[in-house]
Amino acid sequence: MNFLELQQRLRAAGHDPFQVYAGHYDTLRPQARAASGSTSVCYGAWNLLVEDGRYTVTVRDPHRPARFPPDTHGPEPVVFDSEQAACEELWAIASRLDPPGSVRAVTADELDPVAGDWLRECGWWPPAELYGNPFVATRDQQSYRIAERAGRFELHLRDHRVAKLGDPVHAADDLADVTRVLLTEVGNRSAPRPLGWPCVVFRVGWADEEQLAALRALDLAEIVRAYRTERPDPPLRIISEGPDLSLVTTELLEQAERSGHPLRQFVGTAESAAFGTDVRYVVRRHHEPLRYSVDRYGERENHATTVFTAGDLAPIHEYLRQRFRR
Repeated sequence: MNFLELQQRLRAAGHDPFQVYAGHYDTLRPQARAASGSTSVCYGAWNLLVEDGRYTVTVRDPHRPARFPPDTHGPEPVVFDSEQAACEELWAIASRLDPPGSVRAVTADELDPVAGDWLRECGWWPPAELYGNPFVATRDQQSYRIAERAGRFELHLRDHRVAKLGDPVHAADDLADVTRVLLTEVGNRSAPRPLGWPCVVFRVGWADEEQLAALRALDLAEIVRAYRTERPDPPLRIISEGPDLSLVTTELLEQAERSGHPLRQFVGTAESAAFGTDVRYVVRRHHEPLRYSVDRYGERENHATTVFTAGDLAPIHEYLRQRFRR
């Protein structure tokens, strides 16, 4: 039995395959991390480390950087001469962590079609698999999985850059409730919002029963419609404004993009538009009297310096064009 066969055996017996991890077989790790070797661990899980012909079974992280104290959580790592022997040990450990038949992976095909369409629209489709274990949504280096555990559904977020086995994002007796939260998790991260619209999110972290009740009152289509609305009603909330496009011109946007100062999709205040990533320039409209200003934020600075003020937009645009030529 090798590690992939161990994963299949755990699935077939109704155990949680995510209780064990092997970076050697993880095809979803970023290439840079995968190239560094097969000694990466999943925190909180039992790990199979493959190194120099040895197979180590450990719940610790024996390869922590020197700036961290040694990991002493759990028993001492055990080294085997063969993968088969190591996987037999992992089976003996993992098969005792939950009762046989208590865990089943929910597949993307089991989700409501409205959910599938929303995942596609947000760029989380098609989902990936890890060791044959299905996820229900994948984008970049993150995936969501749903595990049915003893009749209860759990939604877990998996970050493939730093793998961790932890508490679920949300758990409920009804798959529809978990699907609602999945739609908000995906929507909060990557709902398509036209330029100029504010950034909106459902509550992040679903420990508040009042917020959960508000979410349960919506069907899946209503959740999607809320994200497609420029300024939706609660329980969605606006966390940042979109840029005021009346403050810029198409030509200025194009020049800013070419010079490495792209227009930012969201800003902290209304009636403003921000350019740049490290160094930022923010155009603001002021009232009483009507005037316009350019504020500059240096790299890693949170406090702005007002560098230019004018009574109309033409001088403001000329000032920015001069900056964006550099």
